[in-house]
Amino acid sequence: MNEAIEKRKLNDIATWMISVEETGLPNILKGIFFMDGNPLPDTCMTMYNVEWDSKNLSLFIPVSGLVQWTFHDSIPGWLLLRAAQLSQFGYQIKFDDSALQSAQIIPFVFGLAIPKWIFDLTMYQIGDSINGDIWKRENLWFGGSLRIGEYTLRRVVNADGSYTSAFNDMLNKAPNDCLVIAPK
Repeated sequence: MNEAIEKRKLNDIATWMISVEETGLPNILKGIFFMDGNPLPDTCMTMYNVEWDSKNLSLFIPVSGLVQWTFHDSIPGWLLLRAAQLSQFGYQIKFDDSALQSAQIIPFVFGLAIPKWIFDLTMYQIGDSINGDIWKRENLWFGGSLRIGEYTLRRVVNADGSYTSAFNDMLNKAPNDCLVIAPK
């Protein structure tokens, strides 16, 4: 294994959660996103460094990918990180059309897709945001009988490394210390 769990700080996330290779990712999906209101002990994610499938308008994000996801520096955060590693947890995000305004999110565990009747996950742009700054994440569980774990995905760092207006709000809501899977 050429990876390690490292402690990092969210207040300098723009310096270490960066794009290291060009993958054809559309501009609307570039940057770092804060999971505002997420009840789980994970805070930020990026779609950088994963291959964009322009034909199928989709990408796959391995939650335990290198510098792909942040977790709280806590026992629950560490447990969630380890569970993501062990289960090879990830999400396929498949957009509805080329406007990239809404998408179906398919969770994968051990390389297998979880059926939609168990988890029906979506994201769509909200408000006046058509540039990808604010997305609503909705979760329907077990055929739509439960709505648990919904949150707003907010861009906190732009593609050029500059902070958005949501960055300081993230620092006020989330613990600054985080865990990340990084290269050794």
